[in-house]
Amino acid sequence: MDTHAQGGEKTIAILSNFPAWLYTDRLPDYDNHYDVWLVALHESLERQSEFNVHWITFSKHLREPLRFESHGQQIHVLPRWKRITGLFTLYAQDRLKVARELRRIHPDLVHSWGTEDSYGLCAADFRGARLHSVQGAMRAYVKRAWFNIPVWLHSFYEPRVWRRMRHITTESPWAADRVRETVPGASPHHLEYAVEDRFLHIERRPAPAPQCLYIGTYTNIKNVAFLIDAFADPRLAHVKLKLAGFPPGFAPPVLPPNVEELGIVGREEVASLLAESWALVHMSKGDTGPTVVKEARVVGLPVVLSDSCGSAQHVEHGKSGFILKHDDREGFVDAVLAVTRDVETSLSMGAHGRPECRAALGKEKMIATLLDIYRRVLDEARSPV
Repeated sequence: MDTHAQGGEKTIAILSNFPAWLYTDRLPDYDNHYDVWLVALHESLERQSEFNVHWITFSKHLREPLRFESHGQQIHVLPRWKRITGLFTLYAQDRLKVARELRRIHPDLVHSWGTEDSYGLCAADFRGARLHSVQGAMRAYVKRAWFNIPVWLHSFYEPRVWRRMRHITTESPWAADRVRETVPGASPHHLEYAVEDRFLHIERRPAPAPQCLYIGTYTNIKNVAFLIDAFADPRLAHVKLKLAGFPPGFAPPVLPPNVEELGIVGREEVASLLAESWALVHMSKGDTGPTVVKEARVVGLPVVLSDSCGSAQHVEHGKSGFILKHDDREGFVDAVLAVTRDVETSLSMGAHGRPECRAALGKEKMIATLLDIYRRVLDEARSPV
């Protein structure tokens, strides 16, 4: 079956952990954690007619492929029964299934997202124009923190993908540096991964008492234990720290009285928490993003973060937050005291640079940049060597 062109002249196949369940009732709902920038991209692509776009993803809830249309794009959901088998076989079955689906689509360009799953390896097999977008930097992460076997295995697969991709996008200078460590001489395209529209329409309403927020997983690389220890300092006893994004049981059983676990929260609750907080804190040992820092900045929240966070590019030290070494406890305590001095300080620091962040992190900017990259990659593929 040839599904080459239903709209645009050229066909793009995007391989990613796309949350197809958001757009069909034929898949069960998942939890609230998904790659939100892929949603922003999918919904933005509806407004262009230059390319015919197909998304390919996997689901463990299917026994046969599921194909449907959403926002003027074709969604292909392929069955995957046991991902653990793929982890130890370079995802041989996934790669075979994707190759078969690509033969149905006949894409002019294959665009993969991330090396945390099989999608990058699947795209690397394609004999044609390829583009890869970095999500996490697995090899860099395992050098900085302890991880389980799946992440460790992906850190070995990642160089195989990056070295086969002539064109790579990264969302931050930190991520681009990690690519160049693996592929010397690489020149990654800079592509900001957009925030959802809802964060562009939130007005801050700070809580009556000083309150900081962390949203993310509880893993060694995210350095949450550092945050808990720092907020145990008597100098921060009057400042509450809310921890969200991970199930109960990950944090220590006994927390300082000013630290509160919220568990996993939905996207609307994320928006509400950002609106009421006085500052976001994120002291990761390594992060190509994180997205929540971008969300905080477009909301107008000051951020205290480490210099190993890619999103540090959206924070101006001393003006819209503070950028520190990930283990600088004294500097962190001083920074939290500074951004929570009073509500006026929190509001004025959060407002600094907010218009620029909103312009850089909106869907319009992301889609315009990506379409331009698509054109450049396709033009190069057509040009004689």
